[in-house]
Amino acid sequence: MRQSMLVAVLATAFTLYACGGGGGGTAPPPGPTSTPNPQAHLYEPLATGDSWSYSCQDIKGGGENGGQPFTITDSVGPTTTVNGQTVYEFSLQIPQVPSSPLSIATQIQLLANDSHGNVTLYGYLVNGSVVGVTPTLFVSANPSLQNASFNYTAPNGSTIIRTFAGFFPTHPTKLGTFPSVADYEEGAGAMNNYGYAPGVGIAEEDHGPNNEVDCLITAFTLH
Repeated sequence: MRQSMLVAVLATAFTLYACGGGGGGTAPPPGPTSTPNPQAHLYEPLATGDSWSYSCQDIKGGGENGGQPFTITDSVGPTTTVNGQTVYEFSLQIPQVPSSPLSIATQIQLLANDSHGNVTLYGYLVNGSVVGVTPTLFVSANPSLQNASFNYTAPNGSTIIRTFAGFFPTHPTKLGTFPSVADYEEGAGAMNNYGYAPGVGIAEEDHGPNNEVDCLITAFTLH
């Protein structure tokens, strides 16, 4: 995610330039008015039924899953409450790197967007029971301070180190290259990284030491 995608960015800029100029001709009639997407500005849209699919592969030669691609899916389930706060059950699949055979853990985070678009973590759903934690800012609506801390409490009570690393382009995905995702890195040695694109959610994930496994978005559904 941090690797430079200068070629992709320049290609995008050239395309925009090539399509922008040119006078003359008759202006086309106005098209139908589109309905604004109320989640277009959110780094982590949350609505029951939302889902995101990813294709993952070991890109550092570590041999995860025998070097073969595999898929993971994140999704939003029903709402529940934590100390009176309505939250969404966000199911996050996390490849365990290294593991042989490949193991994928599922963590259900209890999240909510506020009126400004910030995402707060309120707890977890563990074996069907709500486990509350101190509410913690998880994804900022306006991330700006590089290396800002977003540490949070894990289901077992330990502290997960989470840092906003800055804005970076994704690797090319099936949906194109996202030129500027908000990158949050977790754990010692950045064991799990998540790149959030506004109006989409997580567009790219990295897992394992040295970002060994790269997961790129292939499809998503928002409600």
